[in-house]
Amino acid sequence: MKNTLTIVFALLISHTQAQYMYPDQEVAALVNSKELVVQLLPESSGVEKALNKVLRETFQEHWPSKRVKFMFPKGIKSLLKSKTQDYAILTQTESLGKQIKSLPAYANGSMEQWILGASRDATEAQKDALANFNYDKIQLEYHEHQLSVFDGKREKIATVITFANGYLSKHDYVFLCQQLRHLLKNAAAGVPNEDFWNVEENIKALRKTKYSLLEDYFKEEEALEIDRSLVNLYTFVPFQAYQKIIVEKTPGRSYPKIIFSFLHGKFMWVMVRSIDGRILSINSCNNYKFTGSYAADEMIRSGDVYKSMDDSIQILFNKYR
Repeated sequence: MKNTLTIVFALLISHTQAQYMYPDQEVAALVNSKELVVQLLPESSGVEKALNKVLRETFQEHWPSKRVKFMFPKGIKSLLKSKTQDYAILTQTESLGKQIKSLPAYANGSMEQWILGASRDATEAQKDALANFNYDKIQLEYHEHQLSVFDGKREKIATVITFANGYLSKHDYVFLCQQLRHLLKNAAAGVPNEDFWNVEENIKALRKTKYSLLEDYFKEEEALEIDRSLVNLYTFVPFQAYQKIIVEKTPGRSYPKIIFSFLHGKFMWVMVRSIDGRILSINSCNNYKFTGSYAADEMIRSGDVYKSMDDSIQILFNKYR
């Protein structure tokens, strides 16, 4: 699969939003008219099999048309080579499997268990693994899911959803599915880019939610640094509750997620409305620009949480060049 990073960067830079590439209306409508084909990992390990299982489950549950097929990389490459007009195609970074195998949790066998802990038919051992999971360090690794469709013989990119962590699980795939649905629905309906990423409306929506802050992201003593005016607007939650809020699309909640922003050229954190995956703010993530292993509780500065509701700061982040 060809490396699309340069092409995607050029496309993203033409838009003003700092989150994800907003699809063109005609491309979004074309994607919505097609059956979706989703690329799986090659299943050279139990972890890849576990991720494929929750990926299948998520799209079977959340994709609006339910018209979804799943293919391994070899089949996806054949589809792209044929320039088929029968499907919209969602690919993913092929190096993801190698990144996973480099993680310490892979070596001790714990990853497969906790990945499956959120599966609809999880065993008690897997549920326990999920309940006991917590981030010590986060392995920042850029990888992407690219959605494209062929119009004639020309491949058109609808959008690209990036991930920043190697510890993928079901909540990541729910986030992926929600982003795609939300972007495609609005773009196909002709909602202008500037209305979709409207800062004032986003902050109004954000103030109607309660922040579910993953406790692994914050040192205990730093909780006192969060602006006192937000005291009734947030709660710290363990990983199992954090994932449950996302997977079950709990109303009235929002949560932080770390992504890579092309426009900023570094990792950022966003506040996401859990019920529909709407990104409501984007915030600085301690200035991390490169992949590597970092302490989880240093990723988000507690004192910066209030900035997600600051109009002027959000306008700066959304219009950043």
